[in-house]
Amino acid sequence: MVAGDRDQSLMSGRGPDWFTDAYTHSPGATHLLTLFGAEHSPGGIPNWEAAETTDENPERVAVLQRLTAAYLRSALNPSDTSWKRASCALADAGSAIGRIDSK
Repeated sequence: MVAGDRDQSLMSGRGPDWFTDAYTHSPGATHLLTLFGAEHSPGGIPNWEAAETTDENPERVAVLQRLTAAYLRSALNPSDTSWKRASCALADAGSAIGRIDSK
């Protein structure tokens, strides 16, 4: 799961924690990447013809790209250690860019 700590939704008045419910309440979601200062569309493409984003911070976009690729590599190949290395690198950097919670 990925969430920004400044996520807002027109579907809920709860604020950013609404986006973390799938991690909090689902037994299947084992990791939550929280990007600090990020909104709901950090440099992504929300649909086929759209190019807009609510967050164009290049560092957050790069971290999201690296961690997503590392997670997918490790999820598809259990012997791949990309996710462990990438998540440790984020934690070791003491970065103000985000954090990973795991359960």
